[in-house]
Amino acid sequence: MKRLVMMMAMLGAAVAVAGPLCEDERAALKFLDFVTGPMSAADEKEWWDIGGRQFGIFSKRYQIAFSGYAAAALGMRGTDEERKAVGRVLDNCIRRILARDVWAYSQSKKYWGEKPWAPDPCYRENVMYTGHLLQLLALYETFTHDTKYWTQGFDFVWSKDKVVHYDVQKLIDVTVEQMRTNGFCGVTCEPGLLFFPCNNHPHFALKLFAKLGHGDWTDDARRWEHWALDHFLSPLFGGGAINLLYHVKTGLFYPRGSAGLDGWSLLWYEPWAEKRETSLELWKKAAAKLDWEVFDNPSDIKAGEGCRDPQPAPPSVAAAFLAAAARANDDSVTAARLEKAVDRYLVRPNGLYYLNLDRTWRIGATAHRIISLAESNGSRFRNL
Repeated sequence: MKRLVMMMAMLGAAVAVAGPLCEDERAALKFLDFVTGPMSAADEKEWWDIGGRQFGIFSKRYQIAFSGYAAAALGMRGTDEERKAVGRVLDNCIRRILARDVWAYSQSKKYWGEKPWAPDPCYRENVMYTGHLLQLLALYETFTHDTKYWTQGFDFVWSKDKVVHYDVQKLIDVTVEQMRTNGFCGVTCEPGLLFFPCNNHPHFALKLFAKLGHGDWTDDARRWEHWALDHFLSPLFGGGAINLLYHVKTGLFYPRGSAGLDGWSLLWYEPWAEKRETSLELWKKAAAKLDWEVFDNPSDIKAGEGCRDPQPAPPSVAAAFLAAAARANDDSVTAARLEKAVDRYLVRPNGLYYLNLDRTWRIGATAHRIISLAESNGSRFRNL
């Protein structure tokens, strides 16, 4: 009888995931289709002219990738026509993330511009770009069953005379090779800096590629997970549950966490964690550290940064990340509280659904609100 009840509960969960998209989710998909697709020059400026040199955490590569992930969250429960739109969004995201201005930061002198492999943006480090590209490619194939990025590949065009050609297998190979040739079993982002959240993306992508029959990277995931859980947790000066970064050369951690970083980390750790319970327990620790004076009334104003209190994004944006993570980790109470706070910025003009924040982080924050919306209705990345 107990086993029958468990089977029925599992069946009920599957039926819930198969439910149709609600009105807001359809409006959200329409927004993602619009914001990632071809635009007029005026619309392109309004939505994608986010300024800066693409070094910050709300650079185009992130907002592009987050848009694709949000579409995938909707596509899990979409009709055939809606899944077709999701495939289109993901393809648009891949096209956008391959654009020169998105990865040109990697060719600066302080990054890899003077390395022998330049202008290749993927050959070493830079998982803050390659991890997202891998995840977009994996989601695209998952939803479309199209293998063109394996068979035809894709180009990084630096100039007419400098074109770097890749395919999915090559991108996997250069990423995994780095995981296997260092003591920490991960891939660095900026030169010599290792982050927990960034390394979730290639491992989730590899899990999807494994399900698609392209290989088995279980041991690589296990090695990184064990090292990360042994080293990244419990920042000395608090601020969150996960240390901000590890400096490879000195072997030292930045001894401070960030609530927003916890949200980013645990949203994308949960789908590929060897034991889901590990992510759920980590989320409980992160949620216990939330400062509700900040997140019950989250502002759209970027907080100042300091060596003991890094806060590179407004509370409204961090709250959107945290809401999605809370949903992924089965904390509906915290998620609902964060969603209610974030929704003061929610608008629905012309049948679209987005957060009306500064365009520096508007798309990325909206994508996470869409993910939390989809998760509240049954979508789960782990189920992919």
